[in-house]
Amino acid sequence: MTAYQRYLVDEILSLEPVEARKIKKNSSKYTLIDGKLFSHKFTHPILVCVHGEQCTCIMEKLHKGICSSHIGGRSLSSKAICAGYYWPTMREDCTRYAQRCKQCQHHADWHKAP
Repeated sequence: MTAYQRYLVDEILSLEPVEARKIKKNSSKYTLIDGKLFSHKFTHPILVCVHGEQCTCIMEKLHKGICSSHIGGRSLSSKAICAGYYWPTMREDCTRYAQRCKQCQHHADWHKAP
């Protein structure tokens, strides 16, 4: 995401031509407002782009939060989008996070157990 932010601010592209073309092509999906990167799509409102520890914190709050819903990966990523957040590897990260939750694994439905 920093490559997109760099391109939108100063029009600095990568030295690799394939990556530079990809950044140039996909930069129309992002916008900068007061120095913060936002993602916008046709079906969703403007979403705040987050990265690093912020992603983990958001997933933890939505998964183990106030209601403690312990939802699966796809539902967790949809809930993050509804909350107004976005990062490029959202679906994979949320699925991995939900699979590693100890409480979810402990109370899972073991319908194929003998």
